[in-house]
Amino acid sequence: MKINWGKIIIGSVSAIFLLYALLLISLYFFGVSTSAKITSYRQEYGERNETIRNQYTYLYGYEFEVNGKLCSGNGQRIGNSVYLKNNGTQTIPIKYLSCCPQLNQALDHSAVKSLLIFMGIGLLLLYFASKIK
Repeated sequence: MKINWGKIIIGSVSAIFLLYALLLISLYFFGVSTSAKITSYRQEYGERNETIRNQYTYLYGYEFEVNGKLCSGNGQRIGNSVYLKNNGTQTIPIKYLSCCPQLNQALDHSAVKSLLIFMGIGLLLLYFASKIK
């Protein structure tokens, strides 16, 4: 009996994408909303190579407290050339799972978009894995 390693690898990668999409769905529907304090904010590299000029990628870190325990996370956003320094008082809305606050995500317009992208990639890879003989 010959083991089809290609099918196993593609199926495993598909499962990882689908599990991450499931995590995003659970955060979106069952997550607890709170605000988190931005702890770091920096511009990544230079200008983005896109059609729209003057766009930059910004990375940020945040912290929030749940039941006396400090939890943290990070994210990114695309913005214009105005670089805002972190003054220590800025907050952003986030969602976290009450059973495991380490699983959290900043709430922005890209959350639903990334959910659809990860779900689509996972389903597409699962389809390709099913077609391998």
